[in-house]
Amino acid sequence: MKKIFTLLIGLSVLPVSTPVSHAQDIGDMVVPCAVPFYRELDFIVGEWQVYHRSSGELAGYDRIGRILQGCALQQSWVSLDDHFSSEYVPFRMSGRSLTAFDGSKWVHFWVDNQAGVQVLVGGPEQDRFVLRSEESVGGYDYELSWQRQDDGSLLNIHKRRTAGLLPGEWEILYEWIYRKNLNRNLYPDEDNG
Repeated sequence: MKKIFTLLIGLSVLPVSTPVSHAQDIGDMVVPCAVPFYRELDFIVGEWQVYHRSSGELAGYDRIGRILQGCALQQSWVSLDDHFSSEYVPFRMSGRSLTAFDGSKWVHFWVDNQAGVQVLVGGPEQDRFVLRSEESVGGYDYELSWQRQDDGSLLNIHKRRTAGLLPGEWEILYEWIYRKNLNRNLYPDEDNG
């Protein structure tokens, strides 16, 4: 009882205006994800119309933005064609991703409405930004790359190969050209799923 009484007296001596914790001065503020290596992938941020590189036909829309005080990128993809469709999946693909820098590498987590899930890791390589699977998914290794083009567009290539001790040749799943979506009214409404 004596210890509790001593503690209560000690607390009552503290000034009333002393906060339990105090905010830092404005000059001392730190924005954790504002340092340059957290911004290496900012070039993909935007609202995009996405075209098949080979045919020039519109493939879909992609909205990519920074979230969580700039600490992550969130992607929202909507297909406009049947590129990913099959006789077993009667609807077009839509998907989301979350990408962030973990202090040593970029980590990209993708999920879509066709039960697709991928975790890719990587970073800048020469003139491209490359993400690869660390573990095989369904017997395949995956690679996703982004590359800026001279006209302001982006080239996005997704490849896969059979995994194993002797991996197979890379097969291109798609090659897309991203162009800024200047008419935001064209972007479809969010789905309810």
